[in-house]
Amino acid sequence: MYSFLKYYFTFGSFWCIIYKALVVYMKWSLEQLYKYHDYPLEFNGTTKYDEYIKTADILRMDEVKYNGTCQSFDGDVYKFNIHIETTLFLEDSRTLEEVEFPINLDVLEIFGKDIDNDEMRYIEKNTIDLYDVIWENILLEKPMRICK
Repeated sequence: MYSFLKYYFTFGSFWCIIYKALVVYMKWSLEQLYKYHDYPLEFNGTTKYDEYIKTADILRMDEVKYNGTCQSFDGDVYKFNIHIETTLFLEDSRTLEEVEFPINLDVLEIFGKDIDNDEMRYIEKNTIDLYDVIWENILLEKPMRICK
């Protein structure tokens, strides 16, 4: 995901605006996480899932706010404690009106290199990406149907 910074400057007698894209980090390489072996990595941010909403029966969705910590233990095993907040706007199953559904959840995700362990997510390509993990947890909280 990207956010943009505005830079204003003058060029002759004209004001110009330049947008510079900043990457919002939700992805870390194992090399970056090795630096946080002695103390937890803290992270926070906001992101949008506009491209995913179309396939999930969600009318619209507020920005997702997330924060948390990552701790490493036992070599290549990483424990992420993530707090997720957003609001989904869903269709009422009877009247088809828009219904607000707030989500406020705490998630524990464990990543590791052991492909046979079903209790942890397998680390592929030596990177951990939380973008899809957060989306999966939002979908798990979304009700099948909702009534006012």
